[in-house]
Amino acid sequence: MLNQRIQLYSLALLALLDLLICYMLNLGMVHAKSRPVRKPNTSIRVDKDILHQARIAAVTNKKTLGQWLEEAIMEKLEREQERIKER
Repeated sequence: MLNQRIQLYSLALLALLDLLICYMLNLGMVHAKSRPVRKPNTSIRVDKDILHQARIAAVTNKKTLGQWLEEAIMEKLEREQERIKER
């Protein structure tokens, strides 16, 4: 009987700990290195020379090609939005 209670308390404690970790992950208090968020793969057609230049720029900035491309796309979108506002 006492053994069953200890097991139940242990399971409840583990469940609470799991909830706490999930809560902290959502608040950004803990980094999710053990649970990386994977983005879906996307295929695009790009000139190989342009892709090569982008890869070099990404490595030079110590970023992955995906990170570098995301930043470049966001910068382009911001410029386009500013240009539209000026009209």
